[in-house]
Amino acid sequence: MKHFLKQFSLAAGLLTAMVAHAAYPDKPIRLVVPFGAGGGTDVLARLLADRLARSLGVSVIVDNKPGAGGTIGTDSVAKARPDGYTLLMGTNATLALAPGLYRQLPYDPIGDLTPITSFASGPSVLVVNVAVPAQDVPSLISYIKSNPDKLNYGSAGNGSMAHIATGLFNQKANVKTVHIPFKGGAAAMQELVAGRLQFMVAGPVETIPLSDAGKVRALAVTSKTRFAGLPNLPTLAEAGLPGYEIANWFGVFGPKALPDEVVQVLVPKVQQVLEDPTVRDAMLKQGVQPEISSAADFRDFVRSEVVRWTRDVKQMNISLD
Repeated sequence: MKHFLKQFSLAAGLLTAMVAHAAYPDKPIRLVVPFGAGGGTDVLARLLADRLARSLGVSVIVDNKPGAGGTIGTDSVAKARPDGYTLLMGTNATLALAPGLYRQLPYDPIGDLTPITSFASGPSVLVVNVAVPAQDVPSLISYIKSNPDKLNYGSAGNGSMAHIATGLFNQKANVKTVHIPFKGGAAAMQELVAGRLQFMVAGPVETIPLSDAGKVRALAVTSKTRFAGLPNLPTLAEAGLPGYEIANWFGVFGPKALPDEVVQVLVPKVQQVLEDPTVRDAMLKQGVQPEISSAADFRDFVRSEVVRWTRDVKQMNISLD
């Protein structure tokens, strides 16, 4: 009798586990955005959350947790229960760049998070003030070399994507320019249009309307390949800086030790969202394009990005603490 009860108990436990697994998800999922509402990461997260909720049959709630360059929200997911109900919209800023920028980062991007799948990627755009006598990248480099330490570029702040992207430009082009940080990219762009800055790197959403209006001149994109939303702009590598590559990327993450079963549920659902033409069109308007990958490929990509940018940011001697 005891043997029978033991066997029954084991069978019941197995059945319960199977039912629990089959039921995922059976309650709302929280998608943490480590930046404030209204920004690019937030817009993409809400686009994903809306479609994912329809597909999964549960609410997907976007939870904005800004602060410390996105590290506060990211750390909250790293320390959450690995049950699939707390996810992160991660970015290269919080995962690839942060290890080189912060000496005491509260989380390990590789060891404390589970990369689930990529979601989007997009370039930044190199633009100049219209008074700068440069119609392309080689002429800009030549102009800077003729005026060392006299051209100013702006960014959304020390350690921002624009700061690092321009630092990489300076390295590859072997030029010297002056960095002027602002409290946000919009303020920097205003100064570029006014002529107090000569050039900068910024996202397509900010730069293209101004370029189309003739208020700035777009020269190239920073990504490895041309951007579908700006097919006529060359990459910086094509324009004379071989090896130049920096893109803004976004992906879905969970805490470390996230069960494979949860990953296997989420990956095809996210990919299904990305295959929707209306989603692709909405993403292009935000300056990114869908980025579909397997969980294994995404893990490898994230690991390579962390290694690369930890090294490169330190070489640029940029630090935030």
